[in-house]
Order: sequence, then structure tokens, then C-alpha cells
Amino acid sequence: MKSGDRNVVPMKIRWIIPTTLGAVFAGTLVAFGRLSPTAQGTIWAEDGAVFLQDALSRRGLLDVFAPYQGYLHVVPRAMTKFVVRFFSIDDFAIAISSLSCLLITLIALMVFHCSRALTANVLIRLAWASITIFVAPGALESQGNVANLHWYLLWLVPWLLIKPAQTKYEGVLLFAVAAMASLTEILTMMFVPLFLYRFKDKALLPARLGLLVGITCQIIATLSYPRSAPFQPVNLASVVEGWFLNSSSAVVFGTSRQISRNILNFGMLPVVLAALPFFFAFLYLLWKGSARIRVVALSFVAASAGVWSAAVIFNFSDPFDYSEFGATQWSAFLLGRYSTVPSMFLLALVPLLALLWEKTSSNATSGVLAAFLVLQCLYFFPSSAFRQDGPVWATGVATARVACIADPGMTEYPVGTAPGAWKVQVRCDELRP
Repeated sequence: MKSGDRNVVPMKIRWIIPTTLGAVFAGTLVAFGRLSPTAQGTIWAEDGAVFLQDALSRRGLLDVFAPYQGYLHVVPRAMTKFVVRFFSIDDFAIAISSLSCLLITLIALMVFHCSRALTANVLIRLAWASITIFVAPGALESQGNVANLHWYLLWLVPWLLIKPAQTKYEGVLLFAVAAMASLTEILTMMFVPLFLYRFKDKALLPARLGLLVGITCQIIATLSYPRSAPFQPVNLASVVEGWFLNSSSAVVFGTSRQISRNILNFGMLPVVLAALPFFFAFLYLLWKGSARIRVVALSFVAASAGVWSAAVIFNFSDPFDYSEFGATQWSAFLLGRYSTVPSMFLLALVPLLALLWEKTSSNATSGVLAAFLVLQCLYFFPSSAFRQDGPVWATGVATARVACIADPGMTEYPVGTAPGAWKVQVRCDELRP
């Protein structure tokens, strides 16, 4: 290496490190800012009654591999253990919310990094990365809690699988991230067909091996500790209808209330119209795109439909039986955690369209990215987040502390979380001075 080359590398590193740290800080702040102050301070669902409760009662490190409802949740369990170890009990909710937003930002950063396999265009790569933080239904239920981080890890997996490792260290990174994703979400196995993409390319092996390690552990866990949730017969017509409602309609209309109003006023016409731009974009990508663009477009649409179908089929219930809805049910229609990933993958077609036109029409590329930016910003603030009404964790802890101090014989006190029936049993020893 020449002396001039030795100077270039340190300069590049000095530029990359502060830029990356600044991007992580800004992304976390933006993601956290999508949540109302009450939502930021409220613990949601399994975050409290399962992961936090277990972290408080079982302090062993290997407990991160404890199954719940048929599969492993390594990343959420590890994060709640970190919170219990390093934060005050009064700050658990804020810590979980902020750390979840930090991890979502790191996932966005990994999407930006891995999308280098498709293009060097920074704006297109930023567009894909921004979906992680800005997707319309994300902040309604999924964002800012560890119970729903697995959806964002699902979004990341195909990006990991198409990124060749350029160095040994990048290979280790891709292996580790893929392993953590698959150790957290069993549905990552649906991306195994992507192994056929450049099947003999050894540079793609690290992420594939990491995915296989996690999937193997998930299969062992689900066979050893089967899911106990009840299974309701599935209405396939509702599954198909629901995909359109929770993907293209979620992106275009942004809120549950707007979708339900449209359907009550105009029937299914608005849902069809919302799907048409994505349908035509998909067909155009298959028609005009290179072999690589076709593979990516097919992967995005298949992932959007596949994640939705798998999630709903295994958790089917009356609120998902859309084909049987009347006016009363449509008035209560809700977007939620199942809407997040189907929306993300379908929205990813838009920057892919910009990539297709990158070398032929700069105006078309700029127009597509501008429209994408408007769509992303339009629904930044959700109108009705699921935990915006509390209960605020710090207030519950303060009440529990007073009760424990007043009654020396009390051993634990239930602190409320959202939704209403969920609680965390906090030991009074943790609360008394």
C-alpha cells in the first residue's frame, strides 16, 4: 500500500464514524418522536407481563432462550434484561421505548448498508432505510416496544440475504444479525428460498448460515414447547381482502379511521384504487426490470403477502374476518402490528421503481422519490396509537411504592401496563428504601 493510500483510509474512517453516530442519534430521536409522551412512558403487552416479568424474576443470562408461545424471542428478552440491570425501575418504560427506537434505527442503518448490493445511489438507499422508521402504521402499535421488534427484523432479513460480505468483519456482522433475527422470529424461515439467489456465491454465505442457525433453534423450540394459543378456522377470502386493507390501503390512507370511513361511504372502490399504483408498479418492474430487479420485486411482494397471510392464519379471529364485516365491524376496523411489515415491503417497490429509471430518466427518478417523501411524511404522527391512553408506568410504580411502604407485610404489587388486563408483579423489596 502506498503512503497516500494509508492516509485515505483513516480519513474515510474519521468521516464515517461521526456520520454514522449522528444518523443513529437522529433516527432514534425521530422514531421516539412518533410516540406521544404518554405512549413513551407506557409499557405495552408482552413487554411487561412476559419479558419484563421474566427479567425481574429470572436473572440468568441463558433465560434469553426461554420459549414463549411456541418460539424464541432472544432480542426482546435480552433488551428487557439489559433494562432491568442498568435502569431504575421508575424508568423501565422510557428505557424500553427509547431502546426499541434505537434498535429500529440500527435496523434502518443495516437496510441502508445492505441495499448497497442493489445500487450506489444514496437517495434510493435512504428511501428504503426510511421505511423502517416512517412506515404509516408502524407507530400505531409496533414502534417503541420490544414485543414487536420481530416485525422489523423480518423486514431486515431479505436485505441481509442479498448483501455479499466484502470483508471477514462484514461476514461476521451479517452472520450475527441474521442469527439474532431468526432467533427472535420463526417466520424468517420464509426467506430461505432467497438462498437460490446467486446460489454459488460464497460471499452470501454468512447471512444464510446465521439464518439457518436461528431457524434450527426455532424449530427445536416450537417442537419442544408447542404454541398454546387457540386456533380458529380461517376464512381465506378475509385473508386476501385483509392483505389489501393492511398493505396498500394502510400506506395510502394511513389511518384505521380513514380506511373504515372510505369503505362505509364508497364500498371497496377506495381499497382497489389504493392498490392499483402498486399493482402497476410491480408489473412494470417485472416487464422492464433486469433479472436482479425482478427477483427483488417478486421477493418484496411475496414477503408482503406471505408475512400477512402467515400472521393472520395462525392468529385468525373475528376482527380479521373482513369478508363478513357489516357497518358496525367496519366502524371498529383497526390497523395494527400485522399491518406494519406488509406495508413496508409493498412500499419498497417505490424506491425500486426509482432505481429502474435511474439511468434512463433522472426526472422520473426524482419525481418518484419526491412522491415517496411526501407519502412518508404525511402520516408521521399516528392519529390513534394503541397505548396513548396509558397507564403511565412511572405513575404506577409510584403508587406501588406508597402501598409497599405503608404495608410492611406486602411482598409484591401489580403495576398496570397496556392493554388494560396486563400487569407486572413488582416485588416490594425493589420499591422500599
